[in-house]
Amino acid sequence: MATTRYPAPAGLLERPRRNGLIAAIVGFVALVLSAFLVSPEQFFHSYLLGYFIFVGLALGSLGILMLQYLSGGAWGIMSRRIFEAGSRIIPYAAILFLPILFGTHFLYSWTDPTVVKESAIIADKSGYLNLPFWIVRAVIFFAYFIIIALVLNRYSRNMDAQPGWKWNRKLENFSGGGLLFYFLLGSLAIVDWQMSLTPEWYSTIYCFIVLVGQGILALSFAIMVMVVLSRDGMPLADVIKPIHLHDLGKLLFAFNFLWGYLSFSQWIITYSGNLPDEIIWYHHRIRGGWEIVAYLVIFAHFIIPFAILLSRDLKRNGRRLIIMAGWLFIMRIVDVYWLVDPAWHREEFFLSWADIAAPIGFVGLFVVLFVWQYRKNSLLPDGEPELELALLPKGAH
Repeated sequence: MATTRYPAPAGLLERPRRNGLIAAIVGFVALVLSAFLVSPEQFFHSYLLGYFIFVGLALGSLGILMLQYLSGGAWGIMSRRIFEAGSRIIPYAAILFLPILFGTHFLYSWTDPTVVKESAIIADKSGYLNLPFWIVRAVIFFAYFIIIALVLNRYSRNMDAQPGWKWNRKLENFSGGGLLFYFLLGSLAIVDWQMSLTPEWYSTIYCFIVLVGQGILALSFAIMVMVVLSRDGMPLADVIKPIHLHDLGKLLFAFNFLWGYLSFSQWIITYSGNLPDEIIWYHHRIRGGWEIVAYLVIFAHFIIPFAILLSRDLKRNGRRLIIMAGWLFIMRIVDVYWLVDPAWHREEFFLSWADIAAPIGFVGLFVVLFVWQYRKNSLLPDGEPELELALLPKGAH
């Protein structure tokens, strides 16, 4: 391995890794117990909820990794290793998808022949929404995401070994096509895994809302890691500048604003059309107590962060920015819960302790795997031709 100026010290992020391991053990033990103490159905419902957080972090990291190669800028160079480590967790997301295959009849109503016969709308979609084809598509999705992540990480290692523009250009060109099909296959995966929880409903905006939400999740996680590494005594304390945090804060603001815009667009189009087949999704999420969660998402996920992230000083202050990033990270979990759980509890609000244990377990597991992957490489891309420019006090744009 080539000599690096920024090696990962032994025991780097050991405390977060240890805390993540504890959270993973506690969360998954509680989740497994829910299968016996509550019901197998609740186990699979909560498992899917936690899984969406886990896979969202991994896929969001992959998407932003390609985005930073295309857009350039110091923020991408300084945070690249974080997103690379997150993208290398996708194979584990594929493994964790296997239990979902055994619980499809608990999760997806379109797998029940009786439900299909009783609904003409669902029956018309049976050519696409059938279990064999659904499994084949899942294999294709994961194969693509894993291959893209492997190629990007391999090219990055090659650039470290052969510094210069050759591999930088290859990464940029590869990310252009990779990001295009990432949006296409990612949207289809969201249709299969998330939108089909309400098979009688569809939306042309929903997939983009979820994809942007995954970006917010991964970006919030990366900001928290960056702030921790910039603290006194940490290996990047003298390297990460306020301008780097400022750029990441601006990107977080942009992603959250885009998420709010897309969410409002979907709502206003559905409201204006007022068609029975379209309003059913919102009908289940704004009544019976679910409206409280809806208002929480509107104010705590969009309005409050929008107002706070307007502050330039806050985005340049690590102690304040990490609070905002952590806040949005938690709100992403709340939003996923609001998107998913009413599909099974349509009449009134429902929250099981397993719904809390599952995200804790999956986030803890992601942290453990992330720290393991993050320690494998240098903390900054030594072969990046613009690294020196990114390290300047004012950064580079």
